[in-house]
Amino acid sequence: MGKSGVVLGVIALLLGAGGLTFGLLTWIDQGKTEFWYDYEEATYTPPYLEYVNVPDLYVIAVLDAPSTVHILFTTSTRILPDPAIFADMLFYFWIDGVRLTDPFTRAGPYQGDETYQYIPVALQHSQILSAGVHNISIVVISEKAGNFMRSSCLVVTRY
Repeated sequence: MGKSGVVLGVIALLLGAGGLTFGLLTWIDQGKTEFWYDYEEATYTPPYLEYVNVPDLYVIAVLDAPSTVHILFTTSTRILPDPAIFADMLFYFWIDGVRLTDPFTRAGPYQGDETYQYIPVALQHSQILSAGVHNISIVVISEKAGNFMRSSCLVVTRY
């Protein structure tokens, strides 16, 4: 075996040892991840042009230290398009009584002409939260009466 074979062998050993070390550190650190979720199958029709919390869809996260949390919300919407105006539904996160204006997501066509459209929605956000109890939920506003959402899921993961 020449010098190049020895060099490749040493590189392979270093990569293997590094992978093993990374795996061990990840395994040791896995206890610091926490997970909360809420799921609501029922259909919810929000009031027209009013910011409201989605009822029965919230997470109470208890953190023992300041932590980064990742929040994910998914739902399925039915939008009643209108050829003359916006007919969207807008979704925001609500953390400890404060509506976050960013990020948000919008579901709906611009001046659509179909009878109705089903549109899936996903909204996610990461933020550092202080130690303590945190109430996390979703705020929705509907720009047209009759729009609804169903099969909604809210997930919070602490890292």
